[in-house]
Amino acid sequence: MKAGLIKLYNHMFRTFRGRLAMSYIAVEFLILVVAAGLIYWVLSVQIYQEVDEDLFHETQQLVHQLETSKAPLWGHHLQEFSAYYRGVVQLVNLEGKILFSVGEELVGKDKDDIARAISGAFSGQAAVFVSTQSLLKKGNLRVAVMPIIVDNHIVAVVILARTTNDIQKFFQLLYFFGGALGLLSMLISGLVGYRMARRSLRPINEITDAAQAVANGDLSRRLESPVHDQEIRELIESLNKMFVCLEANFNSQKRFVSDTSHELRHPITILKSEIEVALLQERSPEEYRALLKQLFSISERMQHIVNAMLTLAQADAGTLEINNETIDLSLLLQEVGQDHLILFSKQRIHLELDIEEGLEIKGDQHRVERVFYNLLNNAHRYSPEGSIVTFQAYHEDDMAIIKVIDTGIGVSEKDQPHLFERFYRADDARNNQQGEGAGLGLAICKHIVLAHQGSISVESTVGEGATFIVKLPLSSKPSSSLKL
Repeated sequence: MKAGLIKLYNHMFRTFRGRLAMSYIAVEFLILVVAAGLIYWVLSVQIYQEVDEDLFHETQQLVHQLETSKAPLWGHHLQEFSAYYRGVVQLVNLEGKILFSVGEELVGKDKDDIARAISGAFSGQAAVFVSTQSLLKKGNLRVAVMPIIVDNHIVAVVILARTTNDIQKFFQLLYFFGGALGLLSMLISGLVGYRMARRSLRPINEITDAAQAVANGDLSRRLESPVHDQEIRELIESLNKMFVCLEANFNSQKRFVSDTSHELRHPITILKSEIEVALLQERSPEEYRALLKQLFSISERMQHIVNAMLTLAQADAGTLEINNETIDLSLLLQEVGQDHLILFSKQRIHLELDIEEGLEIKGDQHRVERVFYNLLNNAHRYSPEGSIVTFQAYHEDDMAIIKVIDTGIGVSEKDQPHLFERFYRADDARNNQQGEGAGLGLAICKHIVLAHQGSISVESTVGEGATFIVKLPLSSKPSSSLKL
């Protein structure tokens, strides 16, 4: 029994729907108490006013009858009146002596309120109404006291009293039925409120279940959006967006770890194999020198991958440091282009520089330079011999537009949206590249450009080449242009 009460208490007062149902009951109880008080006050005032009016008319009628007749006939008139009047009838003279009495004696017997009423009537008050407790029956009496005036002199007072037992019984029944209806109403209100709260909180329970499922690893869990509840719908839509982001970030992180392991496994395997072979037998200094050069190349590739991963990790964490300095973008692009002329010429690729003079931006010179080194290396890697690569820069409004245009293998439409994702390679030709060609270069470009409030995109047709477009905000507009 005790355990059941404790469980009920916890359910009603420690759950939101229980407290909500109890608040419904409390509000209705307050409304019922106020309404009952107002009803009682209005009814009691009206009923007792009617009782006083009846008493006044009856007393006035009796007093008028006595005042218009001679004193010896008063007893006869009082007897006739008492025959049909259901209540107390008394006649008291100036000395306080009871001349006539039917029913309970009200004069004396510790009834100070009656004595004051009689005194007021003898003092000239037209009518005095008081309530007093009956000494014979349970309940109260409503009493009217009125003077009898003969020849402008008060000679006696008439006292009429009527029991209010019927009124009290009426109010008792009203209290009983009103209380019963009130309790029933509060019970119904509590049940309805509990069901409404339970129904209203059903989406919260579903949200809790979904959150627990996501916490347990089910990142694909989604919530159905209700049609009518706008607040709940907005909450669920926000949570679904959060779940989508969590799943995307988790999958991205999972893919990142997997791809990183894959990218590092190959050079580590080669490194281990070369060292094992070298340890099997003595070699000449030239052979050791060639082996060390190969090991250096492998370690350099691993260093490139690790540095690229570190850059992306800093970008994801929001800790990528970007210096804010004025950069002569035109000069930077010219130097990057000049640095690649020899590399391109070795593969008989013609690099055209079309760079507007006077372009200036705010940012980190080293990181901006890295973006265009990556893009030109990318163009060199996928351009065939004898092709043309154009490195172009100009301004539109307050933006610097830089394009790297190649005539290489191109990128298909389905691959273009994913081209700037880490470790993404659009075709098999990209699998055997070194350094940041492991699939991190374009992802790094994207993060650096975004950190400079710019944008990067690609336009391409398979077999016709690709155009990479970088837009960066200018710090000042150029005044002239120079083409190289």
